[in-house]
Amino acid sequence: MKYNLHITILMLLFVSFNLMAQDKVVLRNGKIVPCKIVAISEKTISYKDTVANSSIVTLSKNDVLLTEYQNGSIYMFSKEVLETSVSSGKIITSDQVPLIETREQRKARKMKEWKDKEALLPNNILGFYIPELILGRLTISYERLLANKSIGFKVPFSLTYDGLGALSELSANSSSASNTNGSSSGNTNNGIVKRNTGTGFITGVDVNYYHDLKPELKYFFGPRIRYGTDMTLGGIEGLTFQLQNGIFKSSGKRMTSSLAFGIGFFKLSQKYANSGNFDTKQVYPWGSFTWRLGFRL
Repeated sequence: MKYNLHITILMLLFVSFNLMAQDKVVLRNGKIVPCKIVAISEKTISYKDTVANSSIVTLSKNDVLLTEYQNGSIYMFSKEVLETSVSSGKIITSDQVPLIETREQRKARKMKEWKDKEALLPNNILGFYIPELILGRLTISYERLLANKSIGFKVPFSLTYDGLGALSELSANSSSASNTNGSSSGNTNNGIVKRNTGTGFITGVDVNYYHDLKPELKYFFGPRIRYGTDMTLGGIEGLTFQLQNGIFKSSGKRMTSSLAFGIGFFKLSQKYANSGNFDTKQVYPWGSFTWRLGFRL
């Protein structure tokens, strides 16, 4: 009789231990569900009942307050996202808890990380326009970024010279000298090309509106105004107005680069009104293509 009583007590302890070792799902309405947790996805929790051959039950995370595993780990949920978990009295952050991140969530997270980093970067950019050297412009610019780097005011300054004319002059004169040496005519004036001598200045202002495409890459657009003398175009002086748009890229903490295309119009200065060669009332189509290498200050 005592032997049977001992067996019964041992069986009750075994069953009690198994019940205590089960997983638990605690619902927001206070109900506790003993179960075996199968999976935790982005928005749902799936579990199986303790009854043999039971089917899988799937609940929305919004209905679940916490889950407790048989090893003592406890995961707590908010109504929208998994926040924290507690395991053996130790707080675990949400990035240590199994969670499937969607593509949109990943993009949003990376963009937020970039915006936090970008906020610490300098708001001043010194720019250099290297390709314009061939076209007869030595250009530098200063840009100030405002409104969390969503607006930029840029002031460029260009020293102009007839770069293309200088190349043509050098090429034509070299060719003429070669032809003269091999010719019996003795005519040394054929083929001589002269460039526009002297220098000019161009300045203006740009207002750029920046829109984030992805971390470190922005699209921008806005008005571009220039006034000055272009020596490559015969030393003409006038005003240009364009609407430009382009791509702005950050590289590391200091370097930036931008590629822009603009279209608009050009109007000659009134100083040509009495020359007879130009119509200062006429507005001419105009365009530009620029690449800027920038350094944050």
